[in-house]
Amino acid sequence: MQNRRNFLKASLATSVGVVAATVLPASAAEDSKENIFAYTKEHQGRWEGKAGSHAPIITIEGNKVTLETKHGMSDAHYIVKHSLRDGDGNVLGEQVFFPQDKKAISTYVIEGNYKELYAMSFCNIHDLWVTKFSK
Repeated sequence: MQNRRNFLKASLATSVGVVAATVLPASAAEDSKENIFAYTKEHQGRWEGKAGSHAPIITIEGNKVTLETKHGMSDAHYIVKHSLRDGDGNVLGEQVFFPQDKKAISTYVIEGNYKELYAMSFCNIHDLWVTKFSK
């Protein structure tokens, strides 16, 4: 029984670390040349040259925010998910995609004012990409 408790505690700690890793890199991207958790247009890391098809593009019309990742969608290589977060890491919206989807485009209605927002795009091969913006 003790081993099971230790396993559950370790699993919880790991989960918290993974969640923090998806939020922290967005703010760390500006401060560090080397971002080990997420890639940006400015810091493409080992995926140099992939920003154009992986970093989310943002369009704002009033309180409607649209994220688009200009990436092909196939069974072998596709955008898995978009996520929109505020500067505190709160999820404001997310959209899951499937290889059969024609495009990776998601739209969110955002109420309120935010100093900074983070659009995230996750590719099944080229990891997590973040674009910081303000509304």
